This record gives sequence, structure tokens and C-alpha cells, in this order.
Amino acid sequence: MDRVLRNNFVAKLIAAFATAYQFSCAKRFVDWWKEIYSHSNTRRILRRYLLRPSTLVYSNYYRFLDKCNTLGAKLSEALRPAVDNSFFFRLWHTFKNSRVVSESVTKKALEKLGSRGILIVCFTLYLPIDWLLRDVLNLASIASVWDELFLLGCVAYLFWRMLITKRERIRPRATPLDAPLFFFLAVAVFLMSVVSPNMGIAVSGWRAVCQHMLWFFVIVRLIEDEHDLNVFYYTFCGMCLVIALHGIFQYIVGAEIPAHWVSKTEAGVRTRAFSIIGSPNIMGCLLVMAAPTLASLAYDKEKPLWLKLCAWAGVMILCVATLVTFSRGAWFGLAIAATLFVLLCDRKLVLFLLIGVAAVLLFVPEVANRILYLFTPEFQAATNAGGRAIRWATGLDLLHNHSNAFLGFGLGRFGGAIAMQNQVIEGLDYFYMDNYYLKTLVEMGYAGLSSYIILLFFTLLSSARTLFKRHKDALTIRGIGMLCGMIGVLAHCYFENIFEVPYMTAYFWAFAAVIMFLGFRRKKTP
Repeated sequence: MDRVLRNNFVAKLIAAFATAYQFSCAKRFVDWWKEIYSHSNTRRILRRYLLRPSTLVYSNYYRFLDKCNTLGAKLSEALRPAVDNSFFFRLWHTFKNSRVVSESVTKKALEKLGSRGILIVCFTLYLPIDWLLRDVLNLASIASVWDELFLLGCVAYLFWRMLITKRERIRPRATPLDAPLFFFLAVAVFLMSVVSPNMGIAVSGWRAVCQHMLWFFVIVRLIEDEHDLNVFYYTFCGMCLVIALHGIFQYIVGAEIPAHWVSKTEAGVRTRAFSIIGSPNIMGCLLVMAAPTLASLAYDKEKPLWLKLCAWAGVMILCVATLVTFSRGAWFGLAIAATLFVLLCDRKLVLFLLIGVAAVLLFVPEVANRILYLFTPEFQAATNAGGRAIRWATGLDLLHNHSNAFLGFGLGRFGGAIAMQNQVIEGLDYFYMDNYYLKTLVEMGYAGLSSYIILLFFTLLSSARTLFKRHKDALTIRGIGMLCGMIGVLAHCYFENIFEVPYMTAYFWAFAAVIMFLGFRRKKTP
């Protein structure tokens, strides 16, 4: 099979491009730039910082968690006899060991996943589960609370597992992101308490911003080995591939879309892919996360050639699906993510990346027209009449002239989903800000935006340190792919309220948790 794949036309074409690149001006420019960078002060400063060992284990926070683990172990030993003899524990073991259950195929599959794997799969399928409950079964009452109940259930499982599992002393699950996350959550609680003309709306606004960040602390404790990481990785990539294929199918059949999704002046755009998500912008952003993540599979030396080629084919499917969403913000995020991935993992792909972009602009006129539309008088007139420019100006005016600019207008009161659901201020024109950073600024003021930028800065910085201080093996490259996807999402947030969607926030912080696992808790599967 490998011989057939190596000798086909596509493989020969790629080999020809690679040979031509060796003698091209592009390679000479890259070599010249590498030579300058290798002797620069910038490189020395970055290496000194990124490769510096973490001092987290010497912190008071780490020692506090260590004491908590010690108390937890003692509590576990004290309560274990009562737990083992409890009615629910004996009932569970009776059901688990019954003949029907013990010999079933489902039980064998679930045992292979493990209890942590089952929870990780359920979390990774957050999007399709939410869609199933809301749009297919129409269970609005369950759909509005299932994710909170699931989060609490995962926390309860972690405590339960601590009680029933006999093992050696547990190392604290501390990471460098804990402090920035706690700091932002504390600032958000302070602002919710200080600026809250309507406490119900303020609490809802806090939940919309902060609740799904808590998944970071859960996922970083659920993932304990490479098996758990692979469960998350393959489930996420598989889900995104199915969504991408469905989106491409929608574009082929010309799925009906609302008229306001496409301007009348944009010729050739007959439909936009949105899959089960319902929004082409959010679908595009999800695929931006998935594309570099899946591309990292092609750099696993232990995988066969056919699987690597399948990974590249999947990346192409994700990119095509992103294109047919016709989301300019997603295109921008994908360009950022792809460029970073190529520069960090395989600079040989720079030429192919440029060729791909040129081919899309030349042979897909809808894409070129949608980009060129940004520079037309029609677009300027539309954005000044009711587009992002007027929305952003209105939001800044509300912040500076009708509220305390440092504390903001109030969580959940303007610019996002909670404000749209609770339009309580008469005479105020409500709308989405279409810029998550500006929405945060208006609602939380400069105090909230500053703490949020600090959180994102330390997230990216800690992730970079975590990945670049390790040997660049397959899992590390997988983490680099995830980091590139996260940066692509942050770029897209400048044009859309991406983190208004709960599963996008949850997936983003789950990616951060996986990267922290690679740096601080990674161990080989036996």
C-alpha cells in the first residue's frame, strides 16, 4: 500500500515541487533569514525564556494544593469502608457484573474507553449533543441546563474517583494558567457585584463569560495519560470532519440561507455552509481550530503513510469547508493558524501554502469577490450605515459617555447574547458587537478587558513555554497544532462574538488543558 501511495501522480507532483524548491529564490531567502535569526539577540532572549524550567513546584500555591491532596488521601482512607459498603456502590457492582452486562459488546467498548474516556467523549461531543437536545428533540428545558449538570457531574466524578481509587499519593494538578484564570474570574465577580442594576442579568452575564472557562480545571484533571489525550484528539477531529463534510454537502445542494447573510453586491455567493451549528461564522471558527490540530497527525513518525495522507486529506476537507462558509473572519483566522503551523512545524510547506492561496483566489472567484468587496464604496457605506463600524462606535460611546469607563456598562447589559435576550433599557438600540474584545470592554470596562488580555497573554505564553521546552515529538507537534488553532480563534474574535457560544469557549480552554497536560503531567501509557 505504501508503495502505491508513493508512486502515484500526486506524490510525484509533490516530490517535483519539493525538488524545485531546493533551487528556488524562496529557499535562498529563507536560508538567509534563518542565518540572520540564528545569530540575533531576539533568538537568544526567546530561547532563554521559553526553555527556562518552570518554578511552579516551588510556589506556595503548589504547596497548598499538595496539602489539600494529603487531606484528600486521608479522607479517602477514612471514608472508603463506608463507600465500599454503601447501597449504591453494591448496586453498581451487581449491575456491572451481571451476565447480560458483562458479556455485552457495549460493555467491552466502554471498558476500553474507561470512565474518564467516556466523560471525555461526552465533553468532546458537546456540540452535537447540544444540537440534538435543542433542534432535534426540542427539549428546551433540558437543553438549557444539561451542560451545567454535566459539568457538576464531572466534578462529582473526580471526587468520587478520589474516594474509591487506591493509589499512591497524588501530585497536585497545578498549572501556570491557574493564577491568571482565578484572577480574571475574581475580577469578573467584582464587576458583577459593583455594576449590577439588575442582578439577574449580571449573574447571567457572568455565567456567559466565565462558566465555560471552568472546563479547563476539569479537563486538566480528567486527562491523565496519552490514552485520554488520544480519545479527546480523535473524537474532536472526527466530529469536525463530519461537520465539514455536511457543510460541503450543504454548499453543493445550495442550502437555503437568510438573505442578510450575503450582500446583494457580492456576486456568485449563492449559499453559505453552516451545518448543524446554524452560523457559518461559528462553523468556520470551529474548523479553524480543527485544521492545524488534524495536520499535526501527519508528523507522527509511528503512524503509517496511508494514515498521514488521510490526515492531509482531512485537512483539505476542513479548509474547503471553511472556504464555503464564506466567513471572512474564519478565513483570516485560518490564514493566521496555517501560517504559524507551517513556520513552527515544517517550513518546507511555505511554498505549498502560497500556491494553495493563489489557486483559491484565481480559481474560486466567489472568494476573491468577497475579499475585494471589503475595499468597495458599497461596503464602506454598508458598514457605516449599520455594520461593524457604527456598532463599534456606538459601543464605545456607551462606555465613555454613559457609564464608568473603568468598570464598564455591566455584565450582560450590552453587545452580547444576554443583552439581546433581556432588552430592559428603553430607547437603547441593542445589537451584537461582532467583536468579542470590544464587547468585553463595553460590559466590563478597562478593568475587565485588561484582566482578560492578561489571561490570554499568559495562556499563549505558558503554552509556548510548555511546548518549546520539550523534544519535538508527535504529541508535542499535536500540541503545537492545537496552539495554532487557538491563536486562529483569537484572531477571529476580533470580528465575531465567538466566545458567546458555550462550546467554543469550552473547546478553547480544553485545548489549553491538553497543552498543560503535555507540559506538566504527561506520562507514557504502559
